[in-house]
Amino acid sequence: MSATLVPPGYVPAARLADLRDGALLAADAGGRRVCLARVGDEVTALADECTHSAFPLSAGDLLRDGTVECAWHGARFDRRTGAVRQGPACEPVALYPVLVVDDVVYVRVAA
Repeated sequence: MSATLVPPGYVPAARLADLRDGALLAADAGGRRVCLARVGDEVTALADECTHSAFPLSAGDLLRDGTVECAWHGARFDRRTGAVRQGPACEPVALYPVLVVDDVVYVRVAA
């Protein structure tokens, strides 16, 4: 699939080469801040804001089990579902669909 065949609503957010395996990356997807998480060949995109205190999740850590941990108060989120795995957060974090085409990570942020 080439970039010309990327479905409507998907916008470029980063180059795959810039996102290390086992790491988080802050990115801009059409004016929306997202936190990209990469485990192997799988990339997920979450809203880059902890639901507990609005701290950037991209400043945190991607744990070995794929959990995203906020650096401020230690809230943890499932990178695949956005569900809270550990408080103090009570609300899940928003997720966005991702496509990787020709080494570009595209994120669909539009409804």
